[in-house]
Amino acid sequence: MRSDNPVVVSKRVKLKTTGHRTWTEADITAFRKRHKVGTPLRLAFEVLLHTGLRRSDAVRLGWKHLTKQGFVITTKKSQGHVELCIPVHRDLAGYIADCPKDGPAFIETMYGNARSEKAFSSWISEAAAAADLPPRSSPHGVRKAACRRLAETGCTALEIMSITGHTDIREIERYCREAARKKLAVAAMAKLEGGFDIRLPNPPEELGKSDDNLLKSLTAKADWRSRQESNLQPSE
Repeated sequence: MRSDNPVVVSKRVKLKTTGHRTWTEADITAFRKRHKVGTPLRLAFEVLLHTGLRRSDAVRLGWKHLTKQGFVITTKKSQGHVELCIPVHRDLAGYIADCPKDGPAFIETMYGNARSEKAFSSWISEAAAAADLPPRSSPHGVRKAACRRLAETGCTALEIMSITGHTDIREIERYCREAARKKLAVAAMAKLEGGFDIRLPNPPEELGKSDDNLLKSLTAKADWRSRQESNLQPSE
């Protein structure tokens, strides 16, 4: 009934979210089981996982970026351009070995063209759904899984940033804290186990085997004697 729009002057509601869902090791196993070695989907997935690149950079990666030191690629960030040098993982080397040397990128369409960023996201998300992965399993979640893996193997925040190209160390420190929390929990439980056990010396073998032990003494039916008899002579 108003002639103006009151929403125009309202402040935008800020929602706290965890962002894209990080792929777990179970997700990685399920995806690999569904999409076999030699398929374009498997190649694209391994490129994402073993480089930690964003989707916009992963679709551009090709032989032209390979040097003696590894893949050298310039990625565009909000703060500017960042040049990355990513050593080639030995597993990834096996996946890209048969890729055409004259191709535009490792990740191609069936017509030999490079994939667009948006089409690539839909492609991976649909493949994740086909592998029965949870909703919101996106390419960026694979990038986050790469960060998680690096942190869980003991890499420092700066080491991870040198591969992924992150410029905000706070985001990477979160992966390191989560990885450290898991290791500390395992170490703490290992200390707890046995920490309060009372270790007694080994009892002699005859303990508990005697015919006149306490239990039998209490349950055996004693011969009745008068007080005078018990004072005069022991029971037979």
